[in-house]
Amino acid sequence: MNQLLDLNELRSRLKRVDMMLLALLKRRMDLALQVGAYKIQKNEDIFRSETEDKRLAAFREWATNHKMNPHFAEALFYMIIGESCKQQMIQLQSSAGRLLGEPATEDAKYEVLKQNLLRLTEQWSISYDEGYDRKHFATHAYLEFESDLIKQEIAKLPDTNVALDLGCATGILTLGLAGRFGKVVGYDISPHMIEKASTKKLGAKFSDVTFEVTDIESGIPQPDSSISFVVMSLGTASDMRHIQLVVQEIKRVLKPGGRFLCSFYNRNALLYRWDFIPWPIGLAAEINPHKHCLDVHYGEDVLSVYAKPYTVTEARGLFDGHLEVSNVLTYPTLNSILPSDLLEEQTEVQSSVESIDRMLAQSDTGAYVLVTGQKPM
Repeated sequence: MNQLLDLNELRSRLKRVDMMLLALLKRRMDLALQVGAYKIQKNEDIFRSETEDKRLAAFREWATNHKMNPHFAEALFYMIIGESCKQQMIQLQSSAGRLLGEPATEDAKYEVLKQNLLRLTEQWSISYDEGYDRKHFATHAYLEFESDLIKQEIAKLPDTNVALDLGCATGILTLGLAGRFGKVVGYDISPHMIEKASTKKLGAKFSDVTFEVTDIESGIPQPDSSISFVVMSLGTASDMRHIQLVVQEIKRVLKPGGRFLCSFYNRNALLYRWDFIPWPIGLAAEINPHKHCLDVHYGEDVLSVYAKPYTVTEARGLFDGHLEVSNVLTYPTLNSILPSDLLEEQTEVQSSVESIDRMLAQSDTGAYVLVTGQKPM
């Protein structure tokens, strides 16, 4: 005789399924708005009764084949389709729904995405430290992996005089390097991020840390052969349109034997080999292969900023003739495709998934590519 599950356990499972349903419905509404944007741009009708009738018929058939009440399935999706059309009508009526079209040139598109980044960082600077990876378990796992790799690179250094954090945001990593080096400098293009980082520095009284607003694509303001360690974390190397110039600058400022770690978004990640993942994933940002940009999640909003993904081979090749590459790893793989709510309160499963992802780090399937190496002696 089968043993019945405890009622509390059943309630817990129902809650998790219900939350997953809500997450999927939110994902569906986001897609409906993308459909709405297309219809507005092409001047097409929002509601198409013939198309919707066919879809409702398909839902009834599926429900019948799976021993589910077809009338319930039809009523449920009739309501969902109705809400989608309602949101598209609101979109049409709002100024945000009137599309201005794509920028005419790549330079113009880049400027729009760069302004998006500055707007995002202004909004985000206040809550970045508390919110960036709190709701995104895959991003949290990545940051832990990257932190371990940075410690390994520091252990290989001939000296620990000066470290640079390129694209430092609010200085989480920069301040984490303090105490390991005689001096640490954080550069970021966003004045709001640098202002937040500087406030944190003063509050903790770090005398060996400096933050500066700098566009590093225009050069790194440090003398030749003066830096022990350079890091570009969390995909920041992909944010650089002119990454080759940045690599040349890293080579210039590094001491012989000085080391670097650069993180890119991985174009060949398992995440992007799927045509479409229907559920919300556990990354705070992912490449949008259709719009050729990076979609960053800020609360319930998504803002597109510039980023160029690279394959493992391409990322390694950026350093050829400039710096010696020691290792190329990718991370995370499984964590990057799992539903964002799936591992909540499942610490043992989280640890197992992270262990598998670490074993896959030598593959080309992870969401990020991490390149480490040194300036030749």
